[in-house]
Amino acid sequence: MKKYTKAIAGAMALVSAVTAFSGCSGSGTPAASGATSSSTASTTGETQKQMSENEGVQSAVGNVSAAEDYKDIKVDTKIKWMAWWDIQEASPAVEVFKKLYGTPANKPKGYESVDDANVFVNIKVTTFADRYTGLAKLVQSDDSPDCFPFEICNYPYSVYQNLFQSLDGVIDFTTDDWADYKEAIDKFNWGGKNYCPIMSLTPTSYLWYRKSVVEEAGLDDPWELYEKGEWTWSTFMEMARKFSDPENGKYVLDGYNPENNFVCTTGTPLVSLEGGKLVSHMNDANIEKCLDMLRSFDNTQEQLRYPRDTENSWTPSYNEWADGNTLFFEDGSWRYEETWRKFKKKNKWEDDEVNFVPFPQMDGADKYYQSMKQDSIMLVAGAKNIDGYKAWIYSNLVASNDPEIAKAGREQSKEEYDWSDTLLDRIEMMNDPKTFSGVFDFKNGIGQDIASTDNQDNPVEQLTKGPYMTGESYTSFRAQYQGQIDARLAELNKTVE
Repeated sequence: MKKYTKAIAGAMALVSAVTAFSGCSGSGTPAASGATSSSTASTTGETQKQMSENEGVQSAVGNVSAAEDYKDIKVDTKIKWMAWWDIQEASPAVEVFKKLYGTPANKPKGYESVDDANVFVNIKVTTFADRYTGLAKLVQSDDSPDCFPFEICNYPYSVYQNLFQSLDGVIDFTTDDWADYKEAIDKFNWGGKNYCPIMSLTPTSYLWYRKSVVEEAGLDDPWELYEKGEWTWSTFMEMARKFSDPENGKYVLDGYNPENNFVCTTGTPLVSLEGGKLVSHMNDANIEKCLDMLRSFDNTQEQLRYPRDTENSWTPSYNEWADGNTLFFEDGSWRYEETWRKFKKKNKWEDDEVNFVPFPQMDGADKYYQSMKQDSIMLVAGAKNIDGYKAWIYSNLVASNDPEIAKAGREQSKEEYDWSDTLLDRIEMMNDPKTFSGVFDFKNGIGQDIASTDNQDNPVEQLTKGPYMTGESYTSFRAQYQGQIDARLAELNKTVE
């Protein structure tokens, strides 16, 4: 069986966040503006979305008030935040925190030089690759930070490693404050305990396309198909085969993880959390069907995907998409701010040229399923400032969901990042918890030795990347790796029995 190794450096250098602080696909925390998310940050070591102070956002923040469970929290000490970026003190979530709880006056021991006006103490990881090693050292030395970004690619394994503590007794997820996210939060229950305060959800990735490229190819507009309920695997594949012309450099799909997003449209992840335990779905017939479809994209089959492995040193090509040679590019909403708007300005495209659509629905599916990214922050094991953590979580929840903050953030996104009303309307629809049935795949959260997203040549990554990138069958990869993966799931489940 053919194996491959992906040069991951390009992936880790990607994107700034409009929904953001994740180190792996499918996780995050709210980002900068209320139009796309709310708080602070950036994914996978990417550059941080810089925010300016905005009068509209500040005015909206001035009208917020705390709910019953959160109004009496007292935070005297600045919050210790550890990540691969610094908290932006001008973000809406920090503004909400200051409005509700003030700026803590006391500084943790060892951080006396922190600016008096700051809410946070920023503890930078040494390197992105060593972030969990650095966190473990602080936990073991009784110098734990209070907060750390949630990453689904290392969950629940990070809890198994005793890096994080349960929120039972800290946050009550049965209150109305969490009603929109309670169903999702329950899907992250590990061993009967809650660890992940999900504050917003957004599709992990979209399929970006150019309107003129679709029109010139004589194809139906994907968004119009979506609105009519006709955006399915079948229509996607028909469109793909009509557009594809590899001899003339025309390909259908590019991006880092389209195969993972497609698998989630089946409604079934490869690995789920059910009843507090990990459950394998590697034998699911729809997953097998999906990966058989994606197998056809390889250059040994129908040559539908951009051959980044042979043409571009394993790196997706934004230029090929911008030049109209790639029909769809899989990426998150932040790609517009980081890249597409720059092409739009350079090439003088019309406002309606850059478009996106969710991943197509599986034919015959009972619901419209999508891989969803979670905005969440973990409480570190040994953290001292529990009240500070709780107040910060609530501030993020408010900033992510308050309609006035969202409205002000929307205007800021238009003014500073060239978003159109049309695209922002779509973003709001995609982010509505009622639009999709969210799917969360915990396949990468079972140990970096067999499931790391940093090293694609491992058992878990081979299950999905293998068919898509080599053209070999999913069943052949499953036959090779299923025993090893099932054994790891059983080992982890035993620790919470």
